[in-house]
Amino acid sequence: MKIQALDWTMGEVANVFVGLKGGECMIDWGDGHTSVFQAHPREVYPQYESHVYPSKCKTSGDNFDVVITSTEDNIMFLNTGCIDMAILDLDLTQCPELVRLDLTRPVKSLDTRFNKSLKELSIYNAQGISMDLSQNQALEQIEIRGYDSRRLDISKCDRLWYLDCGSCKMEEIAISNNSELKEVIFWYDCPLNEKSLRFVRRTVERNNGSISVIVY
Repeated sequence: MKIQALDWTMGEVANVFVGLKGGECMIDWGDGHTSVFQAHPREVYPQYESHVYPSKCKTSGDNFDVVITSTEDNIMFLNTGCIDMAILDLDLTQCPELVRLDLTRPVKSLDTRFNKSLKELSIYNAQGISMDLSQNQALEQIEIRGYDSRRLDISKCDRLWYLDCGSCKMEEIAISNNSELKEVIFWYDCPLNEKSLRFVRRTVERNNGSISVIVY
């Protein structure tokens, strides 16, 4: 996978969390330095790796391609949240076994067409993001913040049972008649239209679940 980063925001250190299922992994930090680590011996445990860039990079706003590679299809978890730069692009096309993805820095678009094993997706700043989840039929949990598109289409994600869409601005959520959606969380100011809310409520009730509305 590849992360293109720009615009220093917090300092001179980049950090990622990567979980492996066996084997080893190498991170090329884009400035000639690399990190190599082994999978946890007993479980897929997110391992923390960090790198300190030269201080001049903060002033010049240098671009870096952070490339994460492994000896096999063993990358199961990625959290990009601690990279201290704005993320311009995230390429996950060579990561077919990815099960969980946490994005805590905003990206312009999210291409998960080739991540058919993805079960958990968390996006903590989805403002302006473009994404298509039609190929992610294994998804079970989504947590999304700041999504400002009018429509959230999860109509192909019938296994999805948990949806937390706090601070989102969508007016419509598209789900299928076979949806297993069971737990839904909204913030009180989500402008979901009545028709969509009615269909979501009927689906959740059929699955013996609940809808929570958060007032902050």
